[in-house]
Amino acid sequence: MALRAALRGKSGLAGLLSCSSHGRLCPSSSSISQRNNSSSAKLIVDHDQTTGVAVMHMQSPPVNSLSLDFLTEICITLEKLEMDKGCRGLIITSNQPKVFSAGLDILEMYGKSPERCGEFWKAVQEMWLKLYGSNMVTIAAINGSSPAGGCLMSITCDYRIMADNPRYSIGLNETMLGIVAPFWFKETMVNTVGHRNTEMSLELGLLYKPAEALKIGLVDQLVPEDQVLSAATQTMTKWLAIPEHARQITKSMMRKPTIEKLCSNREADIQNFVSFITKESIQKSLRMYMEMLKQKKA
Repeated sequence: MALRAALRGKSGLAGLLSCSSHGRLCPSSSSISQRNNSSSAKLIVDHDQTTGVAVMHMQSPPVNSLSLDFLTEICITLEKLEMDKGCRGLIITSNQPKVFSAGLDILEMYGKSPERCGEFWKAVQEMWLKLYGSNMVTIAAINGSSPAGGCLMSITCDYRIMADNPRYSIGLNETMLGIVAPFWFKETMVNTVGHRNTEMSLELGLLYKPAEALKIGLVDQLVPEDQVLSAATQTMTKWLAIPEHARQITKSMMRKPTIEKLCSNREADIQNFVSFITKESIQKSLRMYMEMLKQKKA
């Protein structure tokens, strides 16, 4: 509860960061200029002051599902890093075995009040805005499966490195749950793999094995599983060698239209989600999906 309250209290700043400047804000007297490594129940952040690179390890058992609390914690962490002048790059990875993130927490969408669903969706929007509009170089070190919202988090990053393990998969498979990916999911995917691949992927709810994901450009590089983080660190060095101002302006130019489209339609997008997800037919689909998962576990 405290985390959600903190995010609501920062909504003006978050809106300015994500929806107006699309970049690092001028630090105020309250900005953090020196950071030590930090940890919480669900996140560990290691910030190398020498290189200016932070590594955010997700550790929300069992599968890093994006609940409202977890999303809020991610957003607050991203905001702190964005405002830290000493942090130029961010690597996102997982401490949970075999999974990067299983995506949005279904329990946040099933049997909840419209108000709660709206609060949850606003947090999903905020996570996307902070990552997609970040001035930092962002690299997803995908060391496990990354369906749905986990895939969304990955494709908001500048570069994606995935473990070359055929047991893992990645993709926006929302239709398999009876859910329709919103326009900003779709446009992020289009900006990554093109229109036709996105059309096939979203309509069929496809999940791609690493080799398939590399072929269509959903990920940029495959490496052995034990080398994902080291490869991300090496790649980060190349990105940070580019003149920062030119890179940031170019990134903003490429992503600004999609960001502004969501920023100008946030409330309508929330209402569309709430109206859709609370329909009895959609709730039934979610219930059937959860029952199927229980049977698999059994």
